[in-house]
Amino acid sequence: MLGSDRRIQAVLGLLPERIRRELEALPADIPAEEIRFRTGRPVQIVTAKGDLLAGSALSPGEAKALLGRLCGHSVYAREEELRLGFITLEGGLRVGVCGRPEVRGGRIAGLTEVSSFNIRLMREAVGCAEGVMPLLTEGGRPLSCLIAAPPGGGKTTLLRDIARCFSNGVGTPPRRVALADERGELAGCVGGEPSFEIGSRTDVMDLCPKAEAISMLVRSMSPELIVTDEIGGPEDAEAVAEAARCGVAVIASAHASSCEEILRRGSIERAVGSGAFSRLIMLRRSGSRLSVSSFAL
Repeated sequence: MLGSDRRIQAVLGLLPERIRRELEALPADIPAEEIRFRTGRPVQIVTAKGDLLAGSALSPGEAKALLGRLCGHSVYAREEELRLGFITLEGGLRVGVCGRPEVRGGRIAGLTEVSSFNIRLMREAVGCAEGVMPLLTEGGRPLSCLIAAPPGGGKTTLLRDIARCFSNGVGTPPRRVALADERGELAGCVGGEPSFEIGSRTDVMDLCPKAEAISMLVRSMSPELIVTDEIGGPEDAEAVAEAARCGVAVIASAHASSCEEILRRGSIERAVGSGAFSRLIMLRRSGSRLSVSSFAL
């Protein structure tokens, strides 16, 4: 049944029995990266080489019941996460949810109906960043770097291990590291405790908008390095620039398939122009192989 990861088995155990049995019949060696459930449509299993459809569709009633079970039978208690579009489960597994939002006072408060679930199978690859550490340091100190790749290109996995390396002193003197973990994917915190190996000297600001998280971390935790995922708007770029002005290095990621594409984005162009980043690292993935290119900014 899609491998032996007990986190996946726990989630699949919450499904209607007929769907669970259909998935149990699938080969165990499918290299799944996402499992998507949609009401009225078959299950979609996404891999690096494509996807396949297998299993029966959820009914609307089953989708509602599944959401309740994922939330520990208290949707209200997970309202803040649902407002952001996902639920983080024990072990750091993240389940994206989609449907009809509930709006209160002009602000999304949660979902009144759910029609889709996306189980993202985050992989921890301890040691994957050790080969790139020389690109991320100068004179033993961390450099502010932007890591770019298309969606699914391995940015989050690499960032997580970069934090571990700096925090534990792998390839560099140990540093105080802070994670601005807006989506809960870097540390996978459950009850405040990280589910992934992020290092002994790492502090986490969890499920907080990254621009605010970066500012708070600079003020309160005096980090030497901040690591964050998926910077985008002008607020994020300004927060990175402000951290640089305070002498704090930032290693962040962004979606892009080329240097030209990433530098055409206005907010990132301004951050680069302000000197917030000194290096761009492009990741390119071909199946299970990852290539790395480095460019000075």
